[in-house]
Amino acid sequence: MLLNALLTFLLVVSFSINAKPWRLCHEDKEYPPYLTNSVQNTQPEGLVIDVLSGAAKHANTPIAFVARPWKRCKQGVKNGIYDGLFVMLKTPKRTEQFAYPTNEQHYLSKVDYVILYKKGSPLHRAESNGKLFNEQGQFNFNYYKRIQEFGLQAPTGYVLHQFLKQHNVAANDNYDLDLGINQVANGRLDGYVVEKRAGLKRVEALNKQGIVISSQGVLKHTYWYVPFNRDFYNKNKDDVARFWHHMQLSRKQPDWQPFQEKYHVL
Repeated sequence: MLLNALLTFLLVVSFSINAKPWRLCHEDKEYPPYLTNSVQNTQPEGLVIDVLSGAAKHANTPIAFVARPWKRCKQGVKNGIYDGLFVMLKTPKRTEQFAYPTNEQHYLSKVDYVILYKKGSPLHRAESNGKLFNEQGQFNFNYYKRIQEFGLQAPTGYVLHQFLKQHNVAANDNYDLDLGINQVANGRLDGYVVEKRAGLKRVEALNKQGIVISSQGVLKHTYWYVPFNRDFYNKNKDDVARFWHHMQLSRKQPDWQPFQEKYHVL
């Protein structure tokens, strides 16, 4: 029995040493506290990196992070240049293009998308008066369209950007997060839709606290996932399932609290 255990250990070690790392692509922009140092040829850091690294360690799966523009990440995974990508929302169209976990607990992070708007703006007053979100917490598009001036915006290529366009409330011009926050602060954009923690971190970094604030209501409650190239998944189903499973466990580790303190997540 001892010999069998030793042989098993040696096989695992051998696999770990010789296995080709999975290439996981992420956007080459920083979104603290989730993702920092997000540029080519550097080791990224952040909350999601810690979760993924912990999952890879316990699943005995070597991974490598690749930073690229978001559209190149998506196309690269479709073409098999990269094996998987993060962070990604799930949509019916994307589930046809990528392999997502079927277990609802195998997500990377649960997130809330809010609206960053200017303090004292029509949106701020509307929410303070209970008109921007209904009693069920849903955004009141009809009321917003009555007070709309410049429109709302979200990063181009993101699900939320398409969501705003589908509801005919998107601004005419596209802005990245930093420019969007500045446009809100200058009164040239009604609001910018972004994940709450990342958005408020950028507001702080741009010294716009007290000028640009977050809505109390949530435009969209959703999840971030790590989907894979479909061919890669079909060839490695058990390994990918184990990785997703350990990703779930990694979120629940006792050392999650130090992660929160490390990245100032409240």
